[in-house]
Amino acid sequence: MILKRFKSWNTKTQDKMNAQPSESTIKRLIAKIKEKKELASIDDKFIEQETKKYFAQNKKAKTAVSEGRTRSEDYKNTVKHIRAILRRIYGIFLTKAAQDRDRYLAEGNYAKILETHISTKERMQIYPEIYEKIFKITGKPAVILDLGCGLNPLSYPYMKTDAEYHASELNEADCKFLEKCFAKMKIKGKAMPLDLIEAAKNPEMLKIFPKADICFLFKILDEVEQKKGRKASEALVKNINSGWLVISFSARTLAGGPMKKPYRRWLEQMLSRLGYPFEIIKEGNEVFYVIKKNKTQLSK
Repeated sequence: MILKRFKSWNTKTQDKMNAQPSESTIKRLIAKIKEKKELASIDDKFIEQETKKYFAQNKKAKTAVSEGRTRSEDYKNTVKHIRAILRRIYGIFLTKAAQDRDRYLAEGNYAKILETHISTKERMQIYPEIYEKIFKITGKPAVILDLGCGLNPLSYPYMKTDAEYHASELNEADCKFLEKCFAKMKIKGKAMPLDLIEAAKNPEMLKIFPKADICFLFKILDEVEQKKGRKASEALVKNINSGWLVISFSARTLAGGPMKKPYRRWLEQMLSRLGYPFEIIKEGNEVFYVIKKNKTQLSK
């Protein structure tokens, strides 16, 4: 009898641990996470994906959320953990002026919009020079792809091209904003949400974009590396349908100091192994790898 009761208790416990939180429960959790103003504009679908990843590693947290135990440590830790992920992936790159983007767009003040994102704000002083140097190597593109783009598409006027422009961001709300920018700036192209880490595992996802002459991956592979390692980066490099890749990395630490080793030797070794010739441009606080996806030599 005792053994039967134990088995029954154990089965019920396992059922609780394996139970999936209901849709309404997840919505309440997401609302709690987004109570922080700087996270309020992040797409619910992305937050839900991150919670599922966390639940796969922490069954106690999943149970606490499923049961609606909002005052439990497991529930509170779930909120803290997901907020920390969102700040690292998304919030860290935005300035406090991000909420003014729509007003700046209505005014046609694209420079101000670029200044609302830390990466593009840092790049403002080098945009004309960097595009001139890149296109001197690659030639002027007819089709540009910009993955994990942030607000970089708004630097389009600095490119001095009439290229078709396709972009991706993790957050659907940002893609919608970029599409409004494209319409206002009369740029032919689209912005679509894409999780690059998922795309590295499922290259078919990259087929939503047309073949490009050049693909920008500005300050995005460090995040991919941190989450999934170099196999994910290599999968992206090999499967992006573009004749040229331009991959950039910050030459400064998050604290603002210069990096002792700003060049990515792991990338250089990978490119050499794949037979992709490359050139390096160091401009401002950024290192750019200009990569040709075949074994021919680059023209100087």
